[in-house]
Amino acid sequence: WQAPEPREVPAPPRAVPEPRAVSDAELRELSEQLLAADSNRAGPGQLELNLQSSGSDTEAPRLFSYVSPELLSRPTFSRLLALLDNYEPLTGRDETETAEELQEQREFLETALSTPVLALLERFVLRKGLYPSAEAFRADLHSMWFGLYSRSSGKALDSSGFEHVFHG
Repeated sequence: WQAPEPREVPAPPRAVPEPRAVSDAELRELSEQLLAADSNRAGPGQLELNLQSSGSDTEAPRLFSYVSPELLSRPTFSRLLALLDNYEPLTGRDETETAEELQEQREFLETALSTPVLALLERFVLRKGLYPSAEAFRADLHSMWFGLYSRSSGKALDSSGFEHVFHG
């Protein structure tokens, strides 16, 4: 008796199309569509940048010297502001996430995903087969923004993508 020759087992059918490469032209077009879809961005007179002229200041200046109260009252902005006090400013110290902070993360993500910009992005990545479902895309987005990682040589889970980008 001889063992049968090994054969390749066919892969199970995918529920979504095979991921397709995204061309530079598609990325340019998508970025233009995202910009055009952003009805939530600040308009003229709603922001004033603080253009610091001296590089010798010891205290980090605020990026904005003025932000319109109307802008801050918009759901995405108010949800973003609620997140800003959630972070330990020093690296090397573990971030702690309370139930309230986790709820603030969920509310911000849900609000952001309800905007035309992220709805457009979600449709694009699903159409390109980059995610098997909206739920998978949303879980990955949550992980990218709020998943903790170490910026202190592995000593502590002391940062997240959101904190690093939006909080500094």
